[in-house]
Amino acid sequence: MASSRVRQQVPSVSKRRMACRVRVFMSYAHRDERLRDELDKHLSPLRRSTLVEIWHDRRIIPGAELDEEIDQHLASADLVLLLISPDFINSDYCYRREMRAALRRHAKGIARVIPIILRPVDWTDTPIGRLLATPRDAKPVTTWHRRDDAFLDVAKSIRQAAEEAATKRVPTTRPARSTFRGRQTA
Repeated sequence: MASSRVRQQVPSVSKRRMACRVRVFMSYAHRDERLRDELDKHLSPLRRSTLVEIWHDRRIIPGAELDEEIDQHLASADLVLLLISPDFINSDYCYRREMRAALRRHAKGIARVIPIILRPVDWTDTPIGRLLATPRDAKPVTTWHRRDDAFLDVAKSIRQAAEEAATKRVPTTRPARSTFRGRQTA
């Protein structure tokens, strides 16, 4: 009986780690889905290490309210990845709805917006033009000699941002004390 009380009062290490997991929202035009899938593969070490939890609209389950589901995940994201391409800039949904909501959260310091330049497009005079984009020097992923090198550069940038976001989310309070066999333990 006492040991079950301890389990209920002290969260396990994995539960604490899950609570500190950085939530990542990917905003992209569906025409860029193959590039998003490639990026997702390069982010798998971050997922496997439980540093991040990545969400995009293809994770919506049938019967769910689309806008509500997207708004909920966007509103709870720590990092918002904007996958920039001509199709993203052309999409009213991506540009006007998701990007603007993300930039409002970024301006308030609630989330960090990271533009990822997938394909060549004139994006520098858009609202994201003032943000440091990735890959290095904002060179579009599709123009790199080897795409894997571009996505590796992007993944390293996202890891750095996720690690910074995770340190901000780590609870500063110690776990509550619990009683085990009549003794108090930390």
